[in-house]
Amino acid sequence: MTFVLNLIKIQALAVIAVNILLSQRVVGYYPQWVQSNLPISSIDFSVVTHVNHAFAWPDENANIQSYSNMFNISNAQTIHSQGAKFLLSLGGWGNGVGFEAVVSSPSLRNDFINNLIDICENYGYDGVDLDWEHPNSTQNRQYLNLLVAEMDSMFNDFDSELLITMAVPISNWSGQWYDFNFLKSHIDFFNAMTYDIHGGWSSHAGHNSPLFQSPPGDSDGSCSTGIAYLANTRGIPREKINLGIPFWGKKYSTNDINQSFSGTVEDMWYHEIVPLIDNGWSYHWDSNAFCPYLIKDDESKIITFDNSKMLRPTLGRIKETLFNWLGNDLRDLKALDLFGGSGSLGFEANSRGASVTIVEKDKDVFKKIKRNIVQHKMQKIEVHNIDAINFIRLVKETYDIIFLDPPYEDSKLIENVLLEIKKKIDKNSFIYIEHNYNINLDESWNVYKSGKSNRIMYKLINLL
Repeated sequence: MTFVLNLIKIQALAVIAVNILLSQRVVGYYPQWVQSNLPISSIDFSVVTHVNHAFAWPDENANIQSYSNMFNISNAQTIHSQGAKFLLSLGGWGNGVGFEAVVSSPSLRNDFINNLIDICENYGYDGVDLDWEHPNSTQNRQYLNLLVAEMDSMFNDFDSELLITMAVPISNWSGQWYDFNFLKSHIDFFNAMTYDIHGGWSSHAGHNSPLFQSPPGDSDGSCSTGIAYLANTRGIPREKINLGIPFWGKKYSTNDINQSFSGTVEDMWYHEIVPLIDNGWSYHWDSNAFCPYLIKDDESKIITFDNSKMLRPTLGRIKETLFNWLGNDLRDLKALDLFGGSGSLGFEANSRGASVTIVEKDKDVFKKIKRNIVQHKMQKIEVHNIDAINFIRLVKETYDIIFLDPPYEDSKLIENVLLEIKKKIDKNSFIYIEHNYNINLDESWNVYKSGKSNRIMYKLINLL
């Protein structure tokens, strides 16, 4: 996602696992097979807290196999110098045969763990990430418990700082083979595999990592249903769950999302997808999934992918801070949310008594906001399907609070909107702005309050 700076173009960090709101933890996977084109020394690791080095795997004799030239102490030194931890990721798709042999034998488990400790000691790893896909039997489920418990004990005897993390599925199809009630006591955090939710195995073309089910009730699931499964059904504490974010999309031979498709489904890296937008491919938004996708101009293919619009931090601590600034009682105030999106800022202001106007130019998102208003029987709230700047130019109403939370991709949008707003407000009006780039405020603006969360900046301003 674009909030992870330029990593969207980096093939090496193919997946990140995030739980920004709760723990400020950002985990990036670095696959060894890109070393020749993208060495570790060339990457800015200051944007992540943990790096999983993928992949090594056990053979049937408990030895650790890996890609060539994988183990080098300089890798850890580079990553540690930027303040991140470095973990060895074990397994990955197709590398599970050795696990099944090792976990069933007490002596092999012991040898395996000792081999891991040696590698951590010699090459500077701060722990291991277990990615066995998947145990696939009740017996292996129990053996995995034994492995993790013994690993936890032996790691602590050697160095209590060594971490044990685990990549885990998000549905009971394979999740049934994990004893999460047991594992959660020994695993430091879990990386939820909230990706590959749709693909060549699906009955219809779908998003790789939809936030919500599309169509509603889709049996293939979503990030939302996946996290709910791990937290609510399997009892993993939410602070131990990281949301997986893919850095690849999927290309289908079909004319639209949620339609049947023909042929094979192709994985595409983000740096391959982004140049296609408006270059033979049109951009679309699925308001059910809360995901973008592209349609080829001749309607023969679609590409699903993700962008920053999907994950906006306003829903968490930033929003809490904002409304602490504004106060709980907003009765008799009029609020304007110029970039509605999910409608969360406008809805929150309305719940505190404000009369609210929401502006959203995307027709599908606009319809979803209207449905939510009707469904929840909200009063003193209206929504308009129009471009934000055009609305400001046309409206004769004045507002006490204006929320500016536009797409991060447009670096000049806030500045352009502020030029129009300045003509319509007085010194008693407050403007909330949220952005991930430096904006130029002229001398007529006063920064009343400000804050920063990771790469996101937010301010409450008014006219001097």
